[in-house]
Amino acid sequence: MPYDAERFPAFTVIDALTDALKNRNAIVAAPPGAGKSTVIPLALLSAFTDKKILLMQPRRVVVRSLAGYLAEQLNEPVGQRVGYRIRGETRVSEQTQLEVITEGILARRIAHDPELEDVGLIIFDEFHERSIHSDFGLALTLDVQDGLREDLRLLVMSATLDTESLATLLPEAAICVSEGRMYDVQEKYSGQIAVQHLHDAVARYTRQACEEVDGDVLVFLPGVGAINKVSQLLTTQRPQTNPVIHHLYGALGKAQQNSALKADPQGRQKVILATNVAETSLTIDNIEAVIDSGLENIAVYNPATGLTQLNQQMIAKASATQRKGRAGRLKPGICIRLWSKEQHDRLSGYTPPQIHREDITPLLLDTLAWGTTLDALRLLDQPSAAQINSATSTLTELEAVTTTSTGGLLLTAYGQQLARFPCHPRLAHMLLTARDNVQSEGLKLCHAAAWVAALAEDSAKVSDGLVSEALINADKYTIARLSRQAKRFLSLLFPSDTSLSVIPCHELEPASIALAIALAWQDRIAHWQKEQWKMANGRGAQWRGIPVKSDWLAVLRGQQVGTDVRIRLAEPLAYKAIETWFPKKLTTEKEVNYHRSSGQMQARQVTRFHQIILSSEPVSSASADEIAYAWLAHLQALSLSELPLPEKARQWLNRVALAAKLDLAQPQAFDQADPWPDVNVSVLSLIDENSLISHLKKCKKREDLPSLPWQTLMQQTLSWPQQHALEHFLPTSVLVPSGNTRPLEYLPDGQVILAVKMQEMYGSNTQILIGNNALPVTLSLLSPAGRPLQKTNDLGAFWQGSYQEIKKEMKGRYPKHYWPDEPALAEPTTRTKKHMT
Repeated sequence: MPYDAERFPAFTVIDALTDALKNRNAIVAAPPGAGKSTVIPLALLSAFTDKKILLMQPRRVVVRSLAGYLAEQLNEPVGQRVGYRIRGETRVSEQTQLEVITEGILARRIAHDPELEDVGLIIFDEFHERSIHSDFGLALTLDVQDGLREDLRLLVMSATLDTESLATLLPEAAICVSEGRMYDVQEKYSGQIAVQHLHDAVARYTRQACEEVDGDVLVFLPGVGAINKVSQLLTTQRPQTNPVIHHLYGALGKAQQNSALKADPQGRQKVILATNVAETSLTIDNIEAVIDSGLENIAVYNPATGLTQLNQQMIAKASATQRKGRAGRLKPGICIRLWSKEQHDRLSGYTPPQIHREDITPLLLDTLAWGTTLDALRLLDQPSAAQINSATSTLTELEAVTTTSTGGLLLTAYGQQLARFPCHPRLAHMLLTARDNVQSEGLKLCHAAAWVAALAEDSAKVSDGLVSEALINADKYTIARLSRQAKRFLSLLFPSDTSLSVIPCHELEPASIALAIALAWQDRIAHWQKEQWKMANGRGAQWRGIPVKSDWLAVLRGQQVGTDVRIRLAEPLAYKAIETWFPKKLTTEKEVNYHRSSGQMQARQVTRFHQIILSSEPVSSASADEIAYAWLAHLQALSLSELPLPEKARQWLNRVALAAKLDLAQPQAFDQADPWPDVNVSVLSLIDENSLISHLKKCKKREDLPSLPWQTLMQQTLSWPQQHALEHFLPTSVLVPSGNTRPLEYLPDGQVILAVKMQEMYGSNTQILIGNNALPVTLSLLSPAGRPLQKTNDLGAFWQGSYQEIKKEMKGRYPKHYWPDEPALAEPTTRTKKHMT
């Protein structure tokens, strides 16, 4: 227990929380600065003396800092009663009772020890950040608790917790709320600032804050680029207090991070320029003012491209509250928000959960390895269908899963091997492939794969260009960190060879680096053709790196720009490597495709690597079946409006769509009425494919397509009761008062139009109803020359209203035609006055 724990607001919930955890799980909600991360874990040590407490944190820098602070409160070094574990770094001992860990560590620990025998309590701190690891970790521990360890306790806590949604997941959990913070923090709003002026504004308000407060100033910026720019501005025009400027972000070296977190040893004022890594749990000494840019960089995965895009966006209110809470820990503070109060009121409440914007391939693999499915896991939010399909496709490509007869996924033996590696399945596949080819490649590919895995899994900021040069030119802190990670991956490949050490990055062979990248991401292999780069996934790409002699690139990092990809990090790849390692992906087939200029199908012999066309030569002929299926593929790629349908067929489709919209009754149905088909999804799905193919065989050019019996083909999908209901309730024509039958026009928006000359409607003032009397027909009343005069679906109101004005004009223009004063009582006609008698 910290010696001054009683002064923290979170101390007030300790007794209730300790009592609750004896029998059930718990949820703690406490505002920033309440001391939940620093007070509660140490206070609970006495309640869990025989088992460990795991304290989960979202970031490595937080894990180190928090473990150091908690150990300091016990007057002990890290590794005694308080220790930590992060990827590639462990500080624990036999005496360790409280382990601070990153969220990804928990899933790995459960995979190796499902019962968590030595663990009594797991604390999910800062759960409001909703990382994919914390969501998955909570779901796993709930499974462990239910099936293996009823005595295991779970504690979820956050400064800005949405307790309602969590209560559905943990219905019996005790909810403990700590009100208040240490000291008040005054909010100030700058008003709206244009993005192009943001860096100048941040520097200006930082100088102002330095002069207003005696303590340190914490500045929140969206990313490293913004930190560097603001740092340069503050260095060029320093605040009058001459503060020491520090940077703070995840990829920074450990010594630099510690320097930013601690009070200046000489007592100088500090300005800390930080990303959102400083929002939560970090203990940053002496912060009295916060300058909040209101922006953050969010990584969003695009399932269609397989790339993660870094988007800059406004933060949520929960994040704004967190940032504000960094001040006011030691004395009253200020928070200057670089946006307006009106903008603040419009901010979303919470940042969307990470599971909605991440590549879930690792999550899906780990879920299958756990022996369950995503929909069976107790997740607060499920990923989208597009994410699941993308992840399934990747795991299938890696031969990690097979599909069962019922459509489920089954993990293969190889998939189980991939799941044992603490990295993305693509990287695990790369590493295993390198190891399995040691006999032919030696260790050079293994070393390259280890370095590539380290760089891919790390958030290190290295210069764009060639991977080999970026590694050589990286700073010593980055190289040291990546080297440790590479060594760890290499030791996983050869666990029995303890003497094996990873080679320095400058000794790596560029060809091996390129091959390693290609083994992980075949879809990112790019080929130079027709003055641009084309990727294997079909996307165009831009490369602004140095010119390379090779026509092929293996792309490690890319950024989506519109529909294309901007290549950030890549390495030249020899075509010989593609032939050697991916021969099954080099295919030569006869393809029959639509040729727009001729309007006909053309056959070509096409050689491809995935979606990259390497050669395409015309061939003399194609069979009738090949041409028919090519027409079918061409039609399937068209939208409804682009399909070459005759008007009669389009009218039929509009009638069926209207029947579905009205849920039209089917009185002739024998038992239960069949659902009306959704023609907006796919018109071609209404047609029996074999029947359509037999007609497409007769088509030589595109002009032949409209002459196909489209309506007959589509009508076959309707049951007999549906066909009867369609003809009876949504007819193609109606009888008008003149005694003539006039056609109805069915529009895509559901309107039904009857275009008829006004004289034919005399003598009637009632609506024309169709659709089992549910839908009035809109009359388009025409002049004797067939020009539109008025649209109405209330004929009686029209006769009594605007008809009189129209009559005056028409009577002069068409004097030979009948324009009665009381049209509702007049005789309908198609004749002139002379021929009416």
